[in-house]
Amino acid sequence: MRLALRPLAVLLFALLGLYGAFAQSAAAPPPAQSQALDGVRASLERIEKALERPDVSDAALQSLRSELEPLGETIAEALDDLTPKLESAKSRLEQFGAKPAESATPEGQAAIAERREQQKAFDDIDAQVKRARLLAVQAEQTAANITNRRRAIFRQALFQRSFSLVSPQLWYLALTELPRDLRAMGMLASDWGSGVAVRLHGSRLASFLAAFAALVLAFGIVRTLAHRVLARPAMMHEPSRLRKAASALWVAAVMATVPIAAALALIEIARFYDLFSVRLEPLVATLFDAVRRTAIALATARALLSPDKPEWRLLNLSTPTSERLFRLAVTIALIVSAMKIMDAVNDLIAARVAASVWMRGLGCVAVAGIMAYTLYGLAPKEEDNDDLGPRITPKRDWYALWRAAAWAAIVAIVGSALVGFVALASFLVDQIVWVTFVGAVAYMLHELTDEAFQAALQPNAAAARAATQSIGLRRDSLRQLAILLRGVSTLVITLVGAMLVLAPWGVESDDMLGNLRAAFFGFRVGEVTISLASVLIALLLFSVGVAATRIVQGWLEQEYLPSTHLDVGLRNSIRTSVGYIGFILALALALAQVGLNFERLAIVAGALSIGVGFGLQSIVNNFVSGLILLWERAIRVGDWVVIGDEQGYVRRINVRSTEIETFDRATMIVPNSNLVTGVVKNWVRSDRVGRIKIPVSVAMAADPGQVRQLLLDCAAHQDTVLEFPAPQVMFTAMVDATLKFELVCFVGDVEKSQKVRSDLNFAIFGRFREAHIDISPPPAAPVVVKIGN
Repeated sequence: MRLALRPLAVLLFALLGLYGAFAQSAAAPPPAQSQALDGVRASLERIEKALERPDVSDAALQSLRSELEPLGETIAEALDDLTPKLESAKSRLEQFGAKPAESATPEGQAAIAERREQQKAFDDIDAQVKRARLLAVQAEQTAANITNRRRAIFRQALFQRSFSLVSPQLWYLALTELPRDLRAMGMLASDWGSGVAVRLHGSRLASFLAAFAALVLAFGIVRTLAHRVLARPAMMHEPSRLRKAASALWVAAVMATVPIAAALALIEIARFYDLFSVRLEPLVATLFDAVRRTAIALATARALLSPDKPEWRLLNLSTPTSERLFRLAVTIALIVSAMKIMDAVNDLIAARVAASVWMRGLGCVAVAGIMAYTLYGLAPKEEDNDDLGPRITPKRDWYALWRAAAWAAIVAIVGSALVGFVALASFLVDQIVWVTFVGAVAYMLHELTDEAFQAALQPNAAAARAATQSIGLRRDSLRQLAILLRGVSTLVITLVGAMLVLAPWGVESDDMLGNLRAAFFGFRVGEVTISLASVLIALLLFSVGVAATRIVQGWLEQEYLPSTHLDVGLRNSIRTSVGYIGFILALALALAQVGLNFERLAIVAGALSIGVGFGLQSIVNNFVSGLILLWERAIRVGDWVVIGDEQGYVRRINVRSTEIETFDRATMIVPNSNLVTGVVKNWVRSDRVGRIKIPVSVAMAADPGQVRQLLLDCAAHQDTVLEFPAPQVMFTAMVDATLKFELVCFVGDVEKSQKVRSDLNFAIFGRFREAHIDISPPPAAPVVVKIGN
């Protein structure tokens, strides 16, 4: 028997060995991943070594940053591939269980070998995973180092102080060097002209002139066609906002494309004939940028302001104001382009710093002066409200805010130039041009998308009909969808515009939050770094988060929720819950900015648990009770409630308390815990139907049947009394020569019960007097009972 089992055991051990080898080969990290991580490590070491040099330029830092991005992708791919293999190896290793103790029965040789192989495979993959994670951390630290170095270079260049514009030394040096610079410019132009004359002669000159003439002819034809395409006819009625926005974007795109394409074609023709030397290439690029800047400014200003066609104007501005702003935009673009061209020329002729500072400072002050001249006395378009009376809904005066920002920019530009920070003044001028362009394009895109979604999802629109027929959407759903799409498009346009505005400040899309973590005067408390910058940024983030929450709440309350069929109480619950969530997220983002993550917050919460248990118990109780009220909705905004001896309408459910407006027009503040744990009568909890009971006592000589009929007739003549359940008359008692009756009827709205009771009393009194029936005073006051209570 043993001889027969021995070959089976050998075969089993062999199979286990093959399985172990297969598992090891499947679990072990492939050599390609190890080589990739080796390459990443080598690249990181090379980048870190390059960062050790103190004279690294911003362009070199940006190039190093671009080299880091594929390294991060390589590390992420390696981790994505290694992590499931690590989990698989770990699960296979766990199948063996814990290693047996020394006193237990030892494992067989095959099991020991298999355990050893599985442990080795797990260790190899785990080592590669740890190595990849370490390289990921190293790459993040290197990226942060590059960002900090670029920020430092940006600050140094921006806040580098030079000559003041009113400094006599600056004017003396600039005017002294002016003749020399003019001679250098003349020599530069002469050398270029000589080179052109050498390269263009004979057939080459003829072909160049022919190409230039063809370009001019093509430009004239295209420009004529563009003007015909862009012609916006005068209309008897003002066009819709959608047509205005679409036309403005089309005008801006066509008007900017034609001259830019012509300039680019001219440059390519000149390069084909080798008319530019390598030395002149920076000047050529600057000239092309000047043409592009001026063309875009002219096209954008004409599209948005439309000075010659007021009926197509997007902004609510008068024609004189539009004309002045149009001239301002074009003039600033020309001045900035001239400044850039002069800087390029000064670099070519090796002009002194004083001349460059002088020209740049004069250009900045000229821009500020033209802005001040244009804004002085500029007023928004007045609206004629003589026949309509005062405005009922006040609107935010965006013009006043924009005007104040413009004057602040003017003061900052002039002040920087006078103090000596000419680079800062030039940067502010560039930012005015860039921010104005981004804002104008964002505004036109916002108007186009907003009006397009609203028009496309109108009930009579083709897209709306198609959606209704194919998907089965209702009109209310179409309206909600339009509001949602408009909100999403506005959010996307705002975020993209904000990133474009922040781009010149060195803030990139992938490290925007990292740039906000700049630390000045920082100090560490344990593992948390506290600094003035981090605190200010945290407050800014919190304010932005709270403001965004308020905007979302206002959008929900004013636009989206009114388009739904939800009742007022549920709308208030949704709005308040969104406010709580937004506040918590804003607070968490602000605390994360200063370094307080959830683990540290848990420690702080544990330390404050005693204080919460004693001193803050009532506040926490009221807060939780407020959440219960919002989601259980036993009491809703607008309900008529009775609390003790007071009653009134619920106007607002806050974090700690609930505001109730009594019938005396007083506001009663009730803690939320009292509403949850106390007895509250809600007249309109399930429905608004109420019951009215009016006791009537008459003399013993009266006819009960006649009394019953008179009471029913009085109830039947009241429009607000429900026919079902039908009014009833109860003959309740015969006491002391008095017959006692009760008229019981129902009203659809319990809030109108007091008026209905009063009208019934008037009617009963009048009918009984006409019938000569004596009414005895009732023994008790009338009672109103809510159905279901």
